[in-house]
Amino acid sequence: MIPILYEKSETSFASNGVCRLYDCISCVCTEERNGIYEVDFEYPVTGRNFSQIIPGRIIACTHDDSGDVQPFDIVGYSKPISGVVTFHAVHISYRQTAMVATGNNIQSLSDAFTMLTTAEPENPFEYETDITPGTGYMAAADGIPKSVRSYLGGVEGSILDTWGGEYLWDRFTVKLLEARGQLRNVTIRYGLNLIDYNEDADYSQSYVSAVPYWSGDDGAGGTTVVIGDRTDSGAESFSGRMETAALDFTDKFEGKPTKAQLESLALTRMQSQNTELPQRSITVDFVNLRETAEYQNFAPLERCGLCDSVRVILPKYNVAATFKIVKTVWDVLGGRYNELELGSLSTSLAEALGVGQGSDSSATADPVEYVTVTGAENGWKWVKYSTGRFEAWLNQSGSVTLTTAQSGASGWYRNNPAYTITVPTSAGSVTVTHADIHVITGLSGMNANVSAISGGTVSYYVIYSGQLTNRSATITAYVSGTWT
Repeated sequence: MIPILYEKSETSFASNGVCRLYDCISCVCTEERNGIYEVDFEYPVTGRNFSQIIPGRIIACTHDDSGDVQPFDIVGYSKPISGVVTFHAVHISYRQTAMVATGNNIQSLSDAFTMLTTAEPENPFEYETDITPGTGYMAAADGIPKSVRSYLGGVEGSILDTWGGEYLWDRFTVKLLEARGQLRNVTIRYGLNLIDYNEDADYSQSYVSAVPYWSGDDGAGGTTVVIGDRTDSGAESFSGRMETAALDFTDKFEGKPTKAQLESLALTRMQSQNTELPQRSITVDFVNLRETAEYQNFAPLERCGLCDSVRVILPKYNVAATFKIVKTVWDVLGGRYNELELGSLSTSLAEALGVGQGSDSSATADPVEYVTVTGAENGWKWVKYSTGRFEAWLNQSGSVTLTTAQSGASGWYRNNPAYTITVPTSAGSVTVTHADIHVITGLSGMNANVSAISGGTVSYYVIYSGQLTNRSATITAYVSGTWT
């Protein structure tokens, strides 16, 4: 995408704005889960419209492979002698850093968001969430003025600290979602699309036991401290020593808790956050199959983005697990990811790497999986894996006749009998257990539903809001299952 430059007052981002930045040399958007969301771009001083790029104006560009365009405030630049200027921009949601709100005794997520909308100066942002129930004591709302951005997640006892979740920053809307991403049909594996793999681990902050405490007003101008007994997580320490941390739960209770409450919360914290595991980051470099000619018809099935979960298969390090994408670096001009950084879904990571599970941890680890056979025939492409898992993709064109009324959907029609697709016999003995079918060319509004799966055959209906006879359409299908 060619980035678009807008005035600082723009709110709709539906036009070409001040200008398009056609001479942009590079433009990269970096986004982290509940973290930074920024753009850096290079522009030559001899380029068209260079003089139009000034701090305060907005650059709008894509940030992932969905095609969604987001606005970023230009906040700085660097002018080296080479004549190429590097500009730095931050997502428009950063404007909340310069808005101040004051809250007190906030005990629900809805009240917290209402408090933010009263910020000074006027707050144009809207707040949404799917987290239920939204009850809890927000310790950061202590009557002291703070920036809206701090309340969202910048201080202890913030909204993020109290209710958890993952932020989705969408222009002037802030969405706190229980889970922003989803599990994708994307596998990064040795022997297929993995180019490079780098893993950093730091055990210095890990612990397997804790001493919880609370401190608060004793009602007489003094301070009361409640200290729980040392609580063990039950996990195995990486060093064999009982690493212990002091956990301050003052912000978790509105009133004075009991020792038992503190100890219970400490155990929950350690077990839910797997505190015996290291601080870990994983960076992978891989061929995005959806960008290759062979996979261009299956692009919708290969999409992934921030907070989505993908599988990484690397036999050399005994890694076969599901990881969450926690950082993306998106090449705006090239329309591709430069980098995806993965963090673990903690239970899967512990199982895959055998950490904190005792001497026989490998017994519950995912089996290491690698490609054994690939094939292609009659529009199908398939892959067999060493674990007995099977995946296949199909792109198929033909004509459809839709004259049977769709049950329960007035005015909609489908084919009768159902159409079928069958994995070629050259793929061997295959049992399909899951199938996704999409109409990728045809009439707008046409879609497909899987009706039955039997062995290597999938039956499906094409559905449309009107009767059709011999109408051209193309479907793409993804199936997975087992092979013997």
